[in-house]
Amino acid sequence: MTIQLQSIGHVPATLAQDIKPGNTLLWNFGETSTVLEIVSTTAKTLTVKTRSDRSGNEYVRRFNKTRKVAIIKK
Repeated sequence: MTIQLQSIGHVPATLAQDIKPGNTLLWNFGETSTVLEIVSTTAKTLTVKTRSDRSGNEYVRRFNKTRKVAIIKK
């Protein structure tokens, strides 16, 4: 399974339901963010708190569990 990211191309992807604290997410144009915690889950969604690796700002993001996301393997 892959996902197309702008300015990067196709990269390996996983479903958002598999996100764990400590994962590094890869976004368009090479931006990355680190998952700090899983805030909540429902039957269909997952809410996570992330920190941008470039700016250090923290964000709360909600994903459908079936959404494809790029996770950088360390």
